[in-house]
Amino acid sequence: MPVTMSLNVSRSPTHSPTSIIYGQQMSYRGPDGAMRDFIAKKTADQIRQGNIEHMAKIASIKPVIDDDVEDEATGEARKEMAAASAARRAAEEEARKAEVKEYYARLKAKTTVIDDEMDTEAAAIARAEFAAASRARRAAEAAEIHRENEELKQRLSQIKPQIDMDITDEVAGEAREKRAAENMARRQAKIEKLKAENLEMRRRIEESKAKTDDDVTDDAMTGGGTIGDLRNKVASDSKERKAKHAAKVNAENAALASRIKKTKSKTNDGDGTTH
Repeated sequence: MPVTMSLNVSRSPTHSPTSIIYGQQMSYRGPDGAMRDFIAKKTADQIRQGNIEHMAKIASIKPVIDDDVEDEATGEARKEMAAASAARRAAEEEARKAEVKEYYARLKAKTTVIDDEMDTEAAAIARAEFAAASRARRAAEAAEIHRENEELKQRLSQIKPQIDMDITDEVAGEAREKRAAENMARRQAKIEKLKAENLEMRRRIEESKAKTDDDVTDDAMTGGGTIGDLRNKVASDSKERKAKHAAKVNAENAALASRIKKTKSKTNDGDGTTH
């Protein structure tokens, strides 16, 4: 048998009882909580170990119970009852099949006599009366709506607009005209002010002189002298070089003209003589 042990924990106003879940005791708070938890855990461990040992003993025991009753009177009675039960179920199944077959045969031989014509019954007569009354009511409502619509159209066609759209003869119109005049005067004053400012700016621009130093001839160079001196030297050298070249070209042209002047024509016109 499994070893079990129960703990009787007295309830007190300040301490709540403990509960054992899966063989483990849940601790609770209190002055003696640590000691009670230790005792409960120790007890639970002992119970668990006892259960393990008991289950091991049960697993090692071999069954010696004679559970075969087929060779006894009980077995014989069981066989007889099983055979009787099987016979009864077979008879019931045969009876059920016969009843079903007979039922479907009666259904197949039976002629349908359902009366689906209700025109001569009270329900059909009442339904026809309700339908006629409903159609008459809807026709009357439609006629009344049509009459009201025509009357409304007639009244609308005879109405003339009486809305006063002219507010110039009222206080609002006077205020609007006054404000429009003030706005116009303010805009005109602003335009005149802008014109005067533009004229003043144009005058100041025309009277202003350029203060930009665009003369580089007096700018100093790193090696000494000014850009103007360098420009003059370069111009002088270029002028001298051009003069020498012109003199050379003139001399060459003069020599060529002298040679041409001294040259005589030697024409051979085919008569054997050159003249």
